[in-house]
Order: sequence, then C-alpha cells, then structure tokens
Amino acid sequence: MILCLLVQITRNRQGQPVRRESSIHGNAIQIGRGTNCKIRLLDHRVALHHATLALTQDGAIELRPEGDADVAINGVTVRDHAPLLPGDRVSIGPCLLVVDPSSVAPQILLTVEMKPEADEEKSSPPLTLAELKLSKRKIGFALAASILLLFMVLPMLPGFSADLDKWQSALPVTLNDAWSPGPLTGGHRVMGARCSVCHQQPFRAVPDEACTACHKQVGRHLADNELHRQLFKEVRCTECHVDHQGAKPTRDDSSRCVACHADIKAKNPKATVANVHDFSTDHPPFRITLQDGKDGRPLLRALQNQMPQEKPNLKYSHKVHLVAEGVSSPEGDTVMTCKDCHQVDPGGEHFVPMTMEKTCQQSGCHKLYFAEPVDIAVPHRSVPEAMNRLRKYYTQWLAETPANAAECKSMNSAANAAQQALDCAAELAQENAAESLFKEKIGCRECHEIEATDDKNEPWKVTPLKINQNWHANSVFPHIKHITTACTACHDKQGSNSSADISMPELAKCRECHVHDKPVRGKVSSTCDSCHRFHGEADVAK
Repeated sequence: MILCLLVQITRNRQGQPVRRESSIHGNAIQIGRGTNCKIRLLDHRVALHHATLALTQDGAIELRPEGDADVAINGVTVRDHAPLLPGDRVSIGPCLLVVDPSSVAPQILLTVEMKPEADEEKSSPPLTLAELKLSKRKIGFALAASILLLFMVLPMLPGFSADLDKWQSALPVTLNDAWSPGPLTGGHRVMGARCSVCHQQPFRAVPDEACTACHKQVGRHLADNELHRQLFKEVRCTECHVDHQGAKPTRDDSSRCVACHADIKAKNPKATVANVHDFSTDHPPFRITLQDGKDGRPLLRALQNQMPQEKPNLKYSHKVHLVAEGVSSPEGDTVMTCKDCHQVDPGGEHFVPMTMEKTCQQSGCHKLYFAEPVDIAVPHRSVPEAMNRLRKYYTQWLAETPANAAECKSMNSAANAAQQALDCAAELAQENAAESLFKEKIGCRECHEIEATDDKNEPWKVTPLKINQNWHANSVFPHIKHITTACTACHDKQGSNSSADISMPELAKCRECHVHDKPVRGKVSSTCDSCHRFHGEADVAK
C-alpha cells in the first residue's frame, strides 16, 4: 500500500505560497481532474483521470499515464510507465509534482504546485469596463431593454392579431419561439407555431374550450353525469395533458390516476372497484366481459375467482386443429398455427372476424355438398337460401326426367302436375338435406347447434352465434404490439376441445413482462393509460 503525504502549494493575491497538507493511501492513487481522483488537479488541461501511482511487485512506486495523457518525468515524456524516484519532477498539464528527495517507497512525500509560467499567465490582471470607458449602467439598461423587447413584447404581439400570428408562424424563427418550453406532441404539430390556437390569451392558462374545439368526441370518465361534474368540475384538461414535451404522449405517468384510485371510496362512496396504487403490487384481478345469455347485458366475472364458461353456440376444437402432427388437407398433413385463422385488424387492437368462406373453406379443408345425385356446393349462409337452391335443383331435375317423380313417397293426386312437381321437389330436398347438411355429427351440425322446426321453408333453425369480440370492454390491449410473442404464451388453447373454454391470461401473466411506470431493467414500463382510457365513460359505481 502506498502512503502519500500530499503538500499542495497555492499562491495568494500577494504571491505568497500557501501550503495545505493531506494524507493519502491506497494500492493505487489516481491523479486527475475527476472527483474520484485522490490527487485532484483542478485545471481544464488535466484529464478526468490523467495518471495513476501504482505499487510494483518489488515494492517500488511507478507512474502510469492513462491513455494518451501527456505526462513527463524530468522533461522526458512517459508513454507506458516509469518508476518514480526521489527528486523526480513530474509535469501534468500546468501542474508540477515534485517527489521529496527523502522519500522511501512505499512512503512518498509529494509536492504539487502550478508551474511558474502558468502563474505568470494567470497573474495578468483582467481588462475592466472602466478601462474600456464603458458605463455599466448604460450597458445594463440596454441589455434589460433588449431582453424586454425580444422575450416579452415581441412574443405577445401574435396574440393580438390573427394576421400577424399567421405571418410569423411561417418564419424560420418565430416571434414566440422564446416562450416555447419544447416541441409539441405528434398530434398537435399540425398547428405549427400558431400558439394562439391553444393559448388564446397572454398570461392565461389554456382553457378547456380550446381543447374541446378540436376534440369534440371526448367522452366522460363516468357514465353518471352528475357524479362526473362533482368529481371533475375543478379539473382542467391541461392538468393531465401537459404538452411541449416532445413526441411522447401528453399524459405519460400514473400519478393523477392513483391520486383518486388509491382511495376510491373517498371520492365516491358508491364505488365498488378496488383501490390500486401500483400495477406491480396491488392491481386488482382482471375481469372479463361476457353476455348473460338472456337480454345481452354484459356480465363481469373475475378470472382468479371463477373460470366462467362461454356459450358461443359454436362447436370447435382447438386441440384438433393445433395437433403437432398436422391436420389432413388437400395438400397433405398441414401443421396449423394460430395466425392461420386469427389475423390482427388494421387498427392493431382486435382481430378480423372469421368467416366460413375466407377462414375455413379457402384452404379446401372444409367443403359443404348436398348428397347424391346433387353435385352442387352449399352456400354458407341461411337455411332458407340453402333449401331454395336444393328445391330449385330438384325442380329442374324432375322437369328433365318426369319419371324421377316416382321417388317421391307421397303425391297429392288432386293437385295439378306443376304443383305435384313442386311438392315432390320440396320432399326430395327435405330428405336430401336431412341426410347431408343436417344429419347428426356431420355437415352443419359439426359446428352449429341446430334444431328441427315445423316450418317447411326453414325446416331447421341454426342457433345464432355469440362470439365475444372484446373480453376487456373497459381496457385497451393492442395485439399488434405483442405480435412478437407466441399466442400460446398467453392463451392456452392447444388442449381445448370446446369453444366454451375461455383462455384469457390472468394478471400474473402480464406482470411477467410489465411493471409500473418506473423503469426496471428487462421489463416494460406501463402507465395506467397503457391499458385504460380516462375518457371511456367507465362507471366506477358498478
């Protein structure tokens, strides 16, 4: 360990030396301008870490320059390292370090002083305004008047004249640039330098009317109008939406949300939603939106407490379609993935609705045909349309070969020939559809819930589908931002045999990647408005 007694010599105004001593020890002693250096040389010509005193294996002290730092011992430049001996004079920038001749390693007495030539340069007295025959008072008044004109009067002028405001907004440097605290957010850049669009009166806060003049479709936070007015009558738009912060959103932290929702009962005693302070610690469990099956009202249930069953009236097995070996297709065994059917919509939030023609039939895997002798495809639409096409075929079939009417089991001899043909076609169409499209476990019944009726025009009724398109109606989830994550990482559908199974991720799954709005290494910082919208008319009392 090096034991160093450091003597720093400075000069007072009279040129007399002033000594200051300090003790330093360590296996290595850094020399430089930085605060982490034990020997600090406060001059801009000295690097932050200029050199290092180190102890060699044989107990000697050597000087090691850092990088390309300029260091000289006794007038000889040191490039790599050199031993430091008693009596050596080390030049570092404008400073001179002298090793006391009585020093014996590892103890060293080091004196630091500015070089004489450097002192001579600094000894020159500065040039004063009086020597230049200038008046401090006149210069002060002139600078004050210039500042008042440039930074107070000129920025105010566009606020009093619309024509002047329009003219100055096209200048390379506008009159009110001096007042701008920063660039506008993306959506507000269309206004350019016309500050008066929002700042309608000088030295007055931006009124809410200036915001709602453009944002006319902004919704309320609460569905109850009176409660909304009570809670937010004193809250201005700009209290939450602070602009002039660059491209980032005007609201990018959760403090205002937590101010109310940390103790929501204090704001609204009727509220039943849970308190929340932080997404990572006490965010309440997710709730999903389902239809109750009676009058279409939404039904909310917590996933963590009970996994509900959906009733979409659709028979579908993800397990069959996602089998690892692949499913049979006209092109052989094909391994399917989620993206083969689920395509993100242009908005990036939800998915494009699936249809039989575009999603299932385009691959050639699913085709619907009537039974022999009818060799025509069935339109995947309504039951009456399918039956009309089948009756039309049999009507033409009987007209071409009247003898085929013998296949009809019952004929009304009292009716005329045309009516008999129509009755026969309807009978044959009914029998054909019963043996092909609407037979148990095949045809339409493979996917749909179907009931027989007494209506001759619509002998079977398909139960309408109720496909849930939005499981979290009061939140926002952009699937496009999660496109790099496998669907099965969040939705465990590979083993599901029923479309009634719900596979929505719980809160713990989101917390694997997302944290609160404070940055955490390896995690995604998320604010409240990453998933929630303040202007969404959510009713906190329900």
